[in-house]
Amino acid sequence: MYAQPIDLHGPGCILFLLDQSASMNESFVGTSTSKAAASARAINLFLRNLVLQCQRGNEIRDYYQVGIVGYGDTVGPAFRGDLIGQKLVRISMIADYPARMITEPLEGNPNLLIDRPIWVDGKANGGTPMKAGVDLAGSILVDWANRHLNSFPPIVINISGGAATDGDPRLIASQLRDIRTRDGNLLFFNAGLQNDSLPPIEFPNSSRSLQGRYANGLFEMSSELTPYMIAFARGADLPVRHGSRGFVFNADAEKLAELLQVGTRVSTVD
Repeated sequence: MYAQPIDLHGPGCILFLLDQSASMNESFVGTSTSKAAASARAINLFLRNLVLQCQRGNEIRDYYQVGIVGYGDTVGPAFRGDLIGQKLVRISMIADYPARMITEPLEGNPNLLIDRPIWVDGKANGGTPMKAGVDLAGSILVDWANRHLNSFPPIVINISGGAATDGDPRLIASQLRDIRTRDGNLLFFNAGLQNDSLPPIEFPNSSRSLQGRYANGLFEMSSELTPYMIAFARGADLPVRHGSRGFVFNADAEKLAELLQVGTRVSTVD
């Protein structure tokens, strides 16, 4: 289980669920950066790195299909530019069609400017219809899994700034995790973004240290990390143990990036 390599005959699938509600206007504690801006930036950086991972010479090989579903005042695909309205997009198309490019200093070297592609923008309006977002993800991914039965199962990463406002999402999240290929069940990971100055919680294997219904609900919705993900996280000196789930809470931008790195690691690509 969870051992199928990612290749052209068995591509992988990653879908982001992105909270775009009014709560994402809040800033991370101690920063002037909104949750909306930081989340969009994390996804854009991840997509840029995934494009590079799939590059062989001058060719971008379609090892992955990627989707972004936003949920806020509306629920639907969140790609911008030429990819607007697309539910799942081949990585070669993502490489070819960023919505725009921005120029910014290279991290760690402010004197060096780089061009960075943008596919999704920060947005923060309305309530938090997480349940509807999970439902839409299910309708997209059950079809994908049925057409790619020999592939590594889909990976969903939900980035949330607040509790669901359209009902309890735990049952529909359980149904989402029941989607499967021959290599295993869909993996559903969650990031609850920082709301206060409490220390972040990373990859817990129980809910004992969690406070509040919001945290416990996201924990219950989260899949356990695969053995390969556990090994990768240990190699990066991250606090994982047997039974750790793909879940971070009170997460800042750094912890969100760590979840994206750990939660998308598969045993082999190509």
